[in-house]
Amino acid sequence: MTETKKISVPSMRSIHQAITEIRYSDPHTSLTERGLRRLVDSGEIDSIRIGKKKLVNMQTLNAYLSGTTDT
Repeated sequence: MTETKKISVPSMRSIHQAITEIRYSDPHTSLTERGLRRLVDSGEIDSIRIGKKKLVNMQTLNAYLSGTTDT
């Protein structure tokens, strides 16, 4: 029998989806969609472009917001 490996797929969200998810977890957040877009555009938060959308890794975003990144 062959062994199959599980691949860890990151949780990627559009900027709008990321803000919606953050607001669901913290309804009183001060981070706005525009603010997150600025962080992405400035390179503070890594993103990938798929068509016209920029996608962010939610684990990376959460680490950045909690101040636990190594950068």
